Amino acid sequence: MKYSKILIIDGYNDEPGGLGVPPYIDIYPRYIAGAIWSVDKSIKIRYVAVDEFRYKQWIGKANNYDVAIFIAGVVVPGKYIGGKPVTGEELKLWAKMLGRPFKVLVGPAARWGMGIEGGRKAYSRATFKKAGFDVLVTGDPEIYFHDLIKYGENYASPYGIRNDYSNVNSFVKIGSRIIRQHPNYGRNLIVEIETYRGCSRWVSGGCSYCVEPLKGKPIERDIKGIVEEVLSLYKHGARAFRLGRQADFLVYGSEGLGVEEWPKPNPDRIEKLLYGIRAHAINLKVLHIDNVNPGTIARYPKEAREALKKIVRYHTPGDVAAFGIESLDPKVIKINNLKVGLEDALRAVEIVNEVGRKIGYNGMPELLPGINFMLGLPGETKETNAYNINFLKELLHRKLLVRRINIRKLLVIENTRVSGMKHKIGKKERMASKKFINFVRKEFEPKMLSMVVPRGTIIKDLWVEECKLGFCYARQVGSYPLIVLIRGEFPRLSYISAIKVKRVHSSRSVEGIPIE
Repeated sequence: MKYSKILIIDGYNDEPGGLGVPPYIDIYPRYIAGAIWSVDKSIKIRYVAVDEFRYKQWIGKANNYDVAIFIAGVVVPGKYIGGKPVTGEELKLWAKMLGRPFKVLVGPAARWGMGIEGGRKAYSRATFKKAGFDVLVTGDPEIYFHDLIKYGENYASPYGIRNDYSNVNSFVKIGSRIIRQHPNYGRNLIVEIETYRGCSRWVSGGCSYCVEPLKGKPIERDIKGIVEEVLSLYKHGARAFRLGRQADFLVYGSEGLGVEEWPKPNPDRIEKLLYGIRAHAINLKVLHIDNVNPGTIARYPKEAREALKKIVRYHTPGDVAAFGIESLDPKVIKINNLKVGLEDALRAVEIVNEVGRKIGYNGMPELLPGINFMLGLPGETKETNAYNINFLKELLHRKLLVRRINIRKLLVIENTRVSGMKHKIGKKERMASKKFINFVRKEFEPKMLSMVVPRGTIIKDLWVEECKLGFCYARQVGSYPLIVLIRGEFPRLSYISAIKVKRVHSSRSVEGIPIE
């Protein structure tokens, strides 16, 4: 069959190694568009974000397309300002309502199932197949769509997995222009860049709840391929980038990646990558990272410190190294094969502070840790939260800065190790978890925010993302940007050059006054 019109509905994804909720655009739309156009440049591809699809009644229009591709899958649920990810119920409904197009589901929802809230059972893949999707791509989508366009439905396998990035490096240059159709394009759009796939800890099975080890032995992109992709995106107007699609940025370029559970960082390779990006995207506005394994820093403090220095040299301020600590209860750590205990976690935070707490030109510290906790893991008891609270109290005592705390509830995804483990939490444990959340939100975070951005701090380059009840929420572009509450009404996605911090408003935000 000849395809002439293809619709990509971006339902947004949030994975341990990848974010596609606005203002982010992740790899899926770009890889898929590039694979299709590499075969047939004449095919018209329309990209639409799910927020538009949802509220502008796209169903009628979608029935005019030959293929409808849905990207979906939240496997590490959070709270979002920039957009609302597609729900499992919406996917089921739309699959039934769409008649003409060939319907394909890709992303984590197709591969592992998906959830929208921790603590609840995730939707299985079978749910979406029964709802009416013609194909669920459990392999790499770019392989499937390349073969679909070139050879047809009967010869395209939804199970194909890439062994290297040779095709991806070609596809991304062709598909980069799809970003022009994103609703945040020309404003606060930030592009997620993949450096490698998988987790080095796949050797030991990785953390019990995580899907990254399910991807198998890590495979890495070469510097040339990444830099050429950034250059192509830059030529199409991208000015903000995050090297976020990896389990631990510090081990990119390590000789032990894919062989050892704890590879040693290679600061020289990291510098070559960052230098190459800055040399080709000369006037970029944002260059950030995401995941960093605190266990890597604790095991290789010298090499990690040097790698962090390279990051600070080439990145832009306001950067966050997300630490997946999850729990500091020794029993929970052992049962779930987590990464660090209390002392190693404190040491990792301390080293990042040594390198990155200096204030940058946009008013934010250069680079700070972001701490991730997870509630409901096997082995958790009411005593578990005492370990986590003691850790946070020690950060305050030592005046060690962290940018933010994420607290997630366990979301059980099929095929992860935790899906076969006992993880039911009783009433006493749930009450203890509530006390922990209250401590974090009401005591720890306000104190921490007042240290990170004291009253009078000037924060530059913000974008208004949401307004209601006489207030607007604005953020910089980047990894986990600070929410700034501003009184008044401003157009959505309008730019504010600078604000002065008035006070800490809540656990996650400050109130600011615009500076003319």
